[in-house]
Amino acid sequence: MYEIGSLIIIGVVAQWIAWRLRVPAILPLILAGILIGPGWELYTGHRLLSPRFDSDAGTGLFPGNLLYSFVSLSIGLILFEGGLTLKLKEIRGLADSILRLTTYGALTTTVIAGLAAHYVLGLNWQIAFLFSTLIVVTGPTVIAPIMRQINVKRQVATVLKWESIVIDPLGAFLAVLFYNFILAYYDPQATVYNSLIKFLQSGLVGIGLGFVLGRLLFILISRLYIPKFLLNIVTLGFVVGAFLLSDAIAHESGLLTTVVMGAYLANREVPYLHDILDFKESLTLLLISLLFILLSANMTVEQIRLVLNQESLVVFLIVVFLARPLGVFWSLRTSELGWRDKAFISWVGPRGIVAAGVASLFGIELAEEGITHAEYITPLVFLIVLGTVLLNATLAGFLARKLKVSLPKGSGVVIFGASEGARQLAHSLVESGRDVTLVTGNRAERDIAQEQHLTTIQVQFNSDLLDSKLDLTDIGYVLALTGNDEDNFYLLNNYRSREGIRGAYRLVTRKEIQAQRFGPEALFGHYVSYLLFNRAARNFGTVNAIQLLDPDELPNLIAQLREERAIPLYLRCTEHGDITFIPAGDRPLSVSPGDTLYYIGEPLPSVNRSAARQLARPVEA
Repeated sequence: MYEIGSLIIIGVVAQWIAWRLRVPAILPLILAGILIGPGWELYTGHRLLSPRFDSDAGTGLFPGNLLYSFVSLSIGLILFEGGLTLKLKEIRGLADSILRLTTYGALTTTVIAGLAAHYVLGLNWQIAFLFSTLIVVTGPTVIAPIMRQINVKRQVATVLKWESIVIDPLGAFLAVLFYNFILAYYDPQATVYNSLIKFLQSGLVGIGLGFVLGRLLFILISRLYIPKFLLNIVTLGFVVGAFLLSDAIAHESGLLTTVVMGAYLANREVPYLHDILDFKESLTLLLISLLFILLSANMTVEQIRLVLNQESLVVFLIVVFLARPLGVFWSLRTSELGWRDKAFISWVGPRGIVAAGVASLFGIELAEEGITHAEYITPLVFLIVLGTVLLNATLAGFLARKLKVSLPKGSGVVIFGASEGARQLAHSLVESGRDVTLVTGNRAERDIAQEQHLTTIQVQFNSDLLDSKLDLTDIGYVLALTGNDEDNFYLLNNYRSREGIRGAYRLVTRKEIQAQRFGPEALFGHYVSYLLFNRAARNFGTVNAIQLLDPDELPNLIAQLREERAIPLYLRCTEHGDITFIPAGDRPLSVSPGDTLYYIGEPLPSVNRSAARQLARPVEA
């Protein structure tokens, strides 16, 4: 009882320390596990915590293979929570990059890391490539906190998030395949053919059962067969049951089943999905805390000493500075992502709980089988996990700024209304690297916006469901662009004081146009009502851009645009990537050489070339 209670308390304290120090929680969690396990044993001769039960000493938490079962089931629940965040609309235009990264990129890492482990450390081929398959996975539990801290461009963050969640079960499967091959190699009764058949069976069962059970859970929730007060606990039991059923049918297929279930639910209109996700996030936080402490405490002093040498450091450097960059640049060579984006993605590759968990389990089992060099698996993978997390947590923000892939905090935009003008503005902001969400009560507008690959929510503005459906995480700007002045004022009053909101704006009202007096939150121009805004969007059909060479020329350019009945939208700062929306009134704006002015309208017939230059590529709606 005391050990379990202390484990939870240590996990909570480690999470709090990570929050205070702004580092991924994996660092204090692993260090805490090493301290109470092999670290304490080194200095006192006994452990404060023994994850595996020792019958001779009468100490430990998990007898037999129960530690293996607990770790497997916990990882399944963690991956289900990750799957709940996989919305297909996020990867429109990026699906090919993610597919290549999780195949070609993983293959590159496997080959290079396996060769390094064999030739540098002298591990036999079987153990060397088992190690390399274990470290192809990047951890969503580590990448998510890093992305929250540095706020990179949407495309880069999406690729990293999807790669980390998709590669986890695939990497685990690949490790299982090599694990079975090793057993087949040393067991005269087993064959490689049988191992391959089991691998394919696990994949098919995981995908098929995940889809079927995800569909069944969706029906149960959407048809209200589950009362709301039991929703979280029933969902938890359903996921556990799905994992056990899948694993009973095909060994090690449960991880893929839970990911597919989560992804299926994420892409359907599931009632109370936000509540389920909140519960699963809290549960995942607890499980991650327990797992990292248990697994690091389960290592021995001898295992740690195995990797405290120059050869292990060389393998680590090869994985980080050769395998990962080569895999990223090769797999993304045909992607539209720029070299700066690829360079940042190649740096951010922290390994997480799946690598650590599966390595611990396989290391234990192979060592008990007497396989040569099996004792290297667990400490070597933990070295990669700790090293990559430490490097990424400390340098990712610095590199993001140097590579110019980071955005200012609070850079997301919510646009209320999804008319043609709002959609053109949204497309332009997305092209500028912004996360944009359109909110409309009109189903036809929602359908058109979604067909144009814009993130769109359909909900009435005065509905109690608005706050539950709208995620304000990292939202900095709120634009009320509806055709109803009362709705626009209501929305601004409701959201302008929310935490993190940097600016709340609306279209001008009829009274303001008549009086030619505009509030500080009025947008775009003296005449830009809802009707004229959308008429211009229909007539012009494009968002164009002008790069400012002389900042003093900005007022003249805006005046010239308004004379042409074009609509100036916003300025984008070249140096910091920040945006400033053009006010309706004549308020002075801060601008620097190289900043870009975006507007709805045709290219200006005459531009002072010494003061500005018209950019060639418009943003098509």
